[in-house]
Amino acid sequence: MPYVRKIFTGEKARQVARLGSVTSRYVRPNPWWPEEVCKQIEKIVWAVYCMGEPCDDWHEFTAYDARDKVLSVHRIEGF
Repeated sequence: MPYVRKIFTGEKARQVARLGSVTSRYVRPNPWWPEEVCKQIEKIVWAVYCMGEPCDDWHEFTAYDARDKVLSVHRIEGF
């Protein structure tokens, strides 16, 4: 069952997309999407899916533009 862990908006959402991390502790950025997409992002919804077994969790980051149109989705397994 998925649940929303956090919602990033505005500049924070674009920063998360460009860093490829929900924290700023990473030294080397690893962008989740190309810069053309990052520029358009107004919101990122971080959803967590728990399957019940250790390491079966996956995290999904969905990027939206100012009109709430889905721009792209990035998934990380065993986060």
